[in-house]
Amino acid sequence: MIQIITKRKKDNAKSRRCRQRGEHYAAYKAECDENRAMASRIEAAFTKISEGCTSRVCKATMPIQIRSTEQPSADNICLPEVAKFAAGFRKSESLTAR
Repeated sequence: MIQIITKRKKDNAKSRRCRQRGEHYAAYKAECDENRAMASRIEAAFTKISEGCTSRVCKATMPIQIRSTEQPSADNICLPEVAKFAAGFRKSESLTAR
């Protein structure tokens, strides 16, 4: 009977890249876990502050943006004879394309 000898597989670019990406992914995952833990701590602190409030009270106490009155902008100035230039159903005899 013939004995088959297997050799260790050589390291190739694909396996090296997979190993590097694995190390990078592990570092990224650890950083994300830290951020997630910090966010949960902040969320817990804010919920303790508003623990006795109902959702309506929380919404009522939240600051809102001050509504400003709309000012007409300077570039919205109408043309003096805008009906002449309006495309559509009107037939303008005084204005031609020539």
